[in-house]
Amino acid sequence: MPTIEYEIKLNDEGRPCIDLPPTYQQIPENQFFVLEMARYVLQKSHAGMKVPPFDQETVDTVDVSIRMIGQISDEVARILWHSMKAQADLTFDMGQKFHVICDSIEERDSISDKGILYQEKLYLRQEGLKVLVRGEKYTVYELRNDNWVEL
Repeated sequence: MPTIEYEIKLNDEGRPCIDLPPTYQQIPENQFFVLEMARYVLQKSHAGMKVPPFDQETVDTVDVSIRMIGQISDEVARILWHSMKAQADLTFDMGQKFHVICDSIEERDSISDKGILYQEKLYLRQEGLKVLVRGEKYTVYELRNDNWVEL
């Protein structure tokens, strides 16, 4: 799971600011987090804006900002989706013993058609998906013709 480590320090003007360590790497996952958080904060703020004390132009500008950040965030989400899916597809080509670990048959059966994130890879519920189920004495199942077959 990506993490962002930071400190809050004072800038040259004495204003609190985010200070990232020298080891920080700009990765799409971190940028996505920042965009989603900005979108969330703006949406919550916008929902509470009343005219007055805010003028209509300010309220409209915040609305435009929310939509703009939303569009950028949606594009980053699309890029991340394809990247995580490509990483999962590689594991199919490598012939791994299993792709995903679940705790129970119910969890395995509930894997959505939209996919499952496992170890930062996006696996779709597709032919050949192999799932290790812990609750079944560590049994591996493979999806074949929309049925789970024990291996």
